[in-house]
Amino acid sequence: MVAPDELRMTRMLRIGEFARLTGLPVRTLRFYDAVEVLRPAQVDLRTGYRLYALDQIQVARRVVALRRLGLRLDEVRQALVAEPAERQMLTVARERLERSIVHQSSQLVALRARLARSDLGRVDAPVGIRLEPARWVASVGDRLSDVSDVSELFLELRRGLDRPGCGREGVLWHRCAGEGALAAAAFVEVPRSTRARGRLSMFELPSVEVATVRTVDDDAQAELGYRTLRDWMTRHGHALQGPKREMTVPAEPGWLEISFPFRAGAPA
Repeated sequence: MVAPDELRMTRMLRIGEFARLTGLPVRTLRFYDAVEVLRPAQVDLRTGYRLYALDQIQVARRVVALRRLGLRLDEVRQALVAEPAERQMLTVARERLERSIVHQSSQLVALRARLARSDLGRVDAPVGIRLEPARWVASVGDRLSDVSDVSELFLELRRGLDRPGCGREGVLWHRCAGEGALAAAAFVEVPRSTRARGRLSMFELPSVEVATVRTVDDDAQAELGYRTLRDWMTRHGHALQGPKREMTVPAEPGWLEISFPFRAGAPA
């Protein structure tokens, strides 16, 4: 004889009843069947009715929860395989959301800066404003006798890592020409599990609002970029907040991005 609990677990639900119990519309359940996210336990060959098992109610609730967290259908399908797969897909969704927040925050910063202007007819085309995301970096710094000595810092940086960098790289200028002795640090974005040797240090380069220009990676053009940013900072009454940054542009070889972290001055 089949026990009552076992009988309840083997009972099959037609799609309308399953929809009422899960809160998912019938049309959505049919769609999830078609894309193989939530297949019925059985299909009646004679009538074509979809039949769901009672234990699929919990699966349906997981699907709803994952979709609310922003997972795409292919990610939900993978997440349902096992808990490690779900954690991996949740991480992917979290990183995608973080990138979206950074992008929207950048738009908000630009809107605030635009609204703070007394003359909206004036456009500072060369200068962009954005929220630079935090980056975990390996870095090595020193005082330099010449700007070209930065290349030696990059050589030391690469030799001191147990694996290549995985993201943006550049220079933090703590003191530039005209401000006394040159002081700079080369850095590269790395995974947090990276190990460093020698004089290298590991730290998080903090998220910060930056004014930025892109220029050809050439000394004369870079100096024009620095001058544009200095003038822009002075004109708007903003204060420098941290070392100036130079970063390569991976998608555009031969181009350089110069950024000034800044604290906005009070509107006039």
